[in-house]
Amino acid sequence: MATYQFHDVVKTVTRIDRRNGKRQVPMKVLALGLCRTGTDSLRQALRALGYNDTYHGYMAALENPRDCELWYEALRAKYDGVGKPFGREDFDQLLGNCQAVCDFPAAAFSKELIEAYPEAKVILTERDVDEWHSSVKRTFQPLLFHPLFPLMQLLENLFVMHTRWLRPTWTKIWTHYFNDNFEANGRKAFEAHYASVKEMVPPENLLVYKVSEGWEPLCKFLGQPVPPQPYPTGNRVSVFQQRFRDAIFYNGKEMIEKLGKMMAFYLCFNWVFKKFTKRSLVDMAGSVGLRLMVRLLLFRRKSVQ
Repeated sequence: MATYQFHDVVKTVTRIDRRNGKRQVPMKVLALGLCRTGTDSLRQALRALGYNDTYHGYMAALENPRDCELWYEALRAKYDGVGKPFGREDFDQLLGNCQAVCDFPAAAFSKELIEAYPEAKVILTERDVDEWHSSVKRTFQPLLFHPLFPLMQLLENLFVMHTRWLRPTWTKIWTHYFNDNFEANGRKAFEAHYASVKEMVPPENLLVYKVSEGWEPLCKFLGQPVPPQPYPTGNRVSVFQQRFRDAIFYNGKEMIEKLGKMMAFYLCFNWVFKKFTKRSLVDMAGSVGLRLMVRLLLFRRKSVQ
């Protein structure tokens, strides 16, 4: 557990394994609008209304990245047919401490969550589709498809870092939800998502909502009094970008620290090895490698004969 500042917010980053999680509080709200439709503002609003804790993509990306281990399993089951599809018990593992959920990855499981928690109220945060498309292109797209990220993924896997399932999770969402081409298919996927949720949820249990409408429609739908404070805002494009720049910085710093520890261990072990054998690990590895090559060549020569 450590505390980091991601631009304008301070978050405690944990490494909790949710596999033994259970339902601790009732699930009351499923906010199934897509990312960049005001989901972060809604998360803050729901928390202010007492829905603790409200799960958001930031929790999987910044606060407890190990959640992506289970989200990735759920995505593989849904899209690749690998493993058992997630039901209520499985979502309780991930979301057992939450009374509300919003944003991706949860929005990719709208149907499954509605079926798992039929008692929960459903909120759809809406936005003009062209504005939404432009916002996503300036936020998620550069993050997911940066040319340096394959190298970072390799290092994360090598060092068995707690963030190693983060990019595979979000990339799989993008690949399947937008048919591997957000530019061409993003708007169609957006419209299909909203139509699908509206079809699945009875009108009396659904709020189609723009966060610019403020507290009144939200509180009326949830049967809550209107708080005295202004409706929360934030997570503008520039804020989003800076938060993830900070996350990448902390991730890179942790990689360098792990690499330093590995080098220190190697140097110490090599010193001890050389002290007692009068040979370095490099020399030994070289001689072993040479012997293996000679044996391989001799084996091939015998095979040819």
